[in-house]
Amino acid sequence: MLTDLYLIRHGQPARDAAIPYNTPPGPELAERGRAEAAQAAAFLADRAVELLFASPFARTAQTAEVLAEALAIPVTLTALAQEHGPAESFEQVRERVAELLAALDDGPHSRVALVTHGSPIRAALHELSRDKIDLSRHVYSGGNPAPPCGIWHVRFLDAHTRRFELVFKPI
Repeated sequence: MLTDLYLIRHGQPARDAAIPYNTPPGPELAERGRAEAAQAAAFLADRAVELLFASPFARTAQTAEVLAEALAIPVTLTALAQEHGPAESFEQVRERVAELLAALDDGPHSRVALVTHGSPIRAALHELSRDKIDLSRHVYSGGNPAPPCGIWHVRFLDAHTRRFELVFKPI
């Protein structure tokens, strides 16, 4: 049963107009993004994260690789956490994120991290809060609810109560 979920936005991508951002594989991490991922790994080092899931996009998979190596935990790529697709509605993103969250809650691990994108993080926060979370104070580049490599911590207090906090922003 899940007790702690860390929602991690990927690190800063290398922008290239020739590489589509919202279709796989998308851009890779920039050097700055790798440094942000290393900072996120240092923050998570004493949080006892047991398992890491990540979107299969290049920028998220590369962020997850840095985290998995530093934390010595396995990483599983899942399309359920991938970027908001060009023809996809937010409700469709939320449905697939809800499917992933249900699987995590039914799984054997209590502390899990998910490396994903802004829209799936927003979907997860709304799903887990039953649309009660106010993200108006958390608007970052591109309208995202977290900066690159920003980490939301969701603490599951009981079957109906959760605490949400943006606990990390890289320097």
